[in-house]
Amino acid sequence: MHRIAGVNVDGRLPLWLRVNPGSAWQRRLFPGIRIPLLSSILGLLAITFVLMHATRGLSSSVLLYHVEEVKPKVFVWTPDDVINQDCDPLYSRPATAGFIITTQGVVVVDTSNSPMNARDLLYEIRQRTDLPIRFVINTSSAPDHILGNEVFTDEQATVISTKAAQAEMQQYRQDLLNRMHGEEGWRLQARMRGFHITPSTQTFDGEMSLNIGGQEIRMATLLRGDASPEDAIVYLPAAKTLFLGELFDNQYFPRIGSRDIHRWIEVLRQVEGWDVDTYVPGHGAPGTKKDVADFRKFLEWTLAQVEMRLKQGQSAVDVKNGLYLPRIYRWHAPDLAPDTVADICRQLAPPPPLPSFP
Repeated sequence: MHRIAGVNVDGRLPLWLRVNPGSAWQRRLFPGIRIPLLSSILGLLAITFVLMHATRGLSSSVLLYHVEEVKPKVFVWTPDDVINQDCDPLYSRPATAGFIITTQGVVVVDTSNSPMNARDLLYEIRQRTDLPIRFVINTSSAPDHILGNEVFTDEQATVISTKAAQAEMQQYRQDLLNRMHGEEGWRLQARMRGFHITPSTQTFDGEMSLNIGGQEIRMATLLRGDASPEDAIVYLPAAKTLFLGELFDNQYFPRIGSRDIHRWIEVLRQVEGWDVDTYVPGHGAPGTKKDVADFRKFLEWTLAQVEMRLKQGQSAVDVKNGLYLPRIYRWHAPDLAPDTVADICRQLAPPPPLPSFP
């Protein structure tokens, strides 16, 4: 019979721990102890033994994320592809986050989709430094990037975003309140009990720089427009590291939303030429120039496919149903793939004709 950490595979305890208080060897080892009491003591010892070994075996596997030091003092927190049950169901997949440790404090980039995940992120920071959390930078107003902000405002951190993103966070807070008072609001209330939507407390427009502890941190908006959300990038020139947020998903199907797909492709081609060797995505593990190029080529291919099918006379619904991306790309978040196609269709489909009046 196979044994793991002293416990038999069939679930039985080792022979020496099995409780049989009437045995001669137990009476010799524990003279003077009444049999019922001895039985209880040995039973508790047996349970403690099993729990200790079970915990030891699970300690390295229960974490649903991993932390990588991509450059000295620059860390990326990458969650597994899991669906969280205690968060907004529209944003149940946690986003990638990061943190930079300087001699004067810590700068956090994004806080994922719940206070629980943000506390995991804070735990990992505290395993490495006791310095204060000075700043949090939100690359996006998307809830899966900001719903952990409250954890870091408790640490007295300043939360930074673009001015447009701050307004979108405030709008999301109001929209969430309306959803909670809707027909299925009680389900949402149960999932998000204890959440405190925390918008940014400082904003910038266009560009901003921080110089903290000898580390230069640059922020900028590259994808701007009337409809496009103002996603921010975070650039560390000395570390040759670029946090791209929602502008880059590494082997995850993206949320297109209202982002101008043509401009988005141009921006990705632009940052591929920067002096950067580590690109941190909004979802997925840190990548290289090749990973960013692969994501750009995915957008280009999908755009070309949608354009071709619309020109052939297919309706947007036909294109969405016929172009099933997970058959070609074995990426994470396949549930988002139909929306990826539908969003591109909305951008490319001709506007409806104006009504004609006699």
